[in-house]
Amino acid sequence: MDFFNEKIRKEYHHLDTCYFNTAYFGPSPYRAKQKVSKALQNELDPSFNAYQNWFGVSERMRIQIAEILEVSPNNITHSTSTSDINNIIANGYKYESGDVISAINEDYPSNVLPWMLAEKNYDVTFQLLQLDGQIKPTGKWLREKLSPKTKIFCCSHVTFDTGKRMDLIDLGKVCRERDILFIVDTTQALGGIKITQEELSYIDVLSCSSYKWMLGPYGHAFAYFSDKAIELVGHKTANWILSPNSKSLNSLLDYTIETIQGARKYDRGQSANMLAMACFEAGLELMKELTLEKIEKHNAGIRDYFLENFPKNKYKLISPSDYMSNIICLKSQGIDPLELERELKFSNVDVSVRQGNVRLSFHLFNDTDQVNKLIQSLNF
Repeated sequence: MDFFNEKIRKEYHHLDTCYFNTAYFGPSPYRAKQKVSKALQNELDPSFNAYQNWFGVSERMRIQIAEILEVSPNNITHSTSTSDINNIIANGYKYESGDVISAINEDYPSNVLPWMLAEKNYDVTFQLLQLDGQIKPTGKWLREKLSPKTKIFCCSHVTFDTGKRMDLIDLGKVCRERDILFIVDTTQALGGIKITQEELSYIDVLSCSSYKWMLGPYGHAFAYFSDKAIELVGHKTANWILSPNSKSLNSLLDYTIETIQGARKYDRGQSANMLAMACFEAGLELMKELTLEKIEKHNAGIRDYFLENFPKNKYKLISPSDYMSNIICLKSQGIDPLELERELKFSNVDVSVRQGNVRLSFHLFNDTDQVNKLIQSLNF
C-alpha cells in the first residue's frame, strides 16, 4: 500500500459511512482525538500550564497555514467564520462617499450579508451582479458589470450549490486593472484544491472556514490579507491579546491600542482556543504530510471515475463540466431529491441536497469502492 493510502487508512478507519458530504462538514482525522484529549486534560487540570505554552498555540497554527499557502505568517489572521472575516473588511475599509461594493447574486450568504449591512451603516452602495444565464463569471462579464466606483468585489472560489469553480486569475486581473479589493471565499475549495501562487497574487483577502475541506473544527476560520489589504483595512475592535504588551505578564497594564504585527491585528479575541486549535492542527498536519497537490490529484481521479460511471439516464449533471471542483451536483430525472437522500442514508451513503439538487463531495478519504457503492445506491 502506498504512503497516501496508508495514511488515509490509519487516519480514517473510524469513518464507517460512505461519506460524500465534505461540502457540509469535513471529518477530522483520527489523530485529532489524541490532540483534543491532551488539550482537554489541560482544561481539566491546568496546573503548571505555562502562559507561554497556550499563548503560542495561535502562532503555531498561523505558521502552518502560511506554509500551506506559501505566504508569510504576518499575512494570516484567525477568526470564527467567513462572515466575520468579511465583516472585518466591511467595517474596517477606508471608504469614500459613493464607493460601491459588489458580489454575485445567489452566492453564499456569508459573501452577501456583511456587505448589505455595510450599505446600511456607511455611505456606500452594495450591488448584486446578475449572471444573466451565464454558466460562470468571466473577466469580460465582470468588466461589463462592475460600476466605475466599485472598490470591493467578493465571490466564492467554488460555489456551494453547483460546484462551479471560478477562474480567479481571469477575475483577479479585472480587479487589479481597476484597483478593486478582490475578496475570495475558499471555504469550498482550499484543502481539496491547491491555490496556486499565481492565483494568490491577484487575491487581496482569501478567507476559509476550517471545518469543511480543511478538516478542522466548527467555529474557526482563517484569512490571508495581502499587504495592500492590511494597509486599506483598519481594525475596529480591541482585545488584550492583540497588544504587543500581552506576551509578557509584567506589561499587561501598559495600555496601548497598538497591535502586534501584520494581519494579526484582525485576530479574534482568545484566538488560542486550545480545544478547537488542537482539532485543527490534526487536519493541518495531515495535509502537510499528504500535500495539497496529491490530495487534489486524488480527488480529481475519484470525481472523474464517478462522472464516467454514474447512471446518466436517471440524473442530469448540473455542475459545469469545464473548470470543475471537488463538488458535483446532480438533478434527479424523476425521484424527489429529499426522498433520494433518505434512501441513500439507508445504504449508509451520506450526501447533501442543496437547491433541489443532489450534492456530492469527493475528498481524500473516498476511494473507488465507495464510489461504486454510491453509484449502485443512486441506481435503485
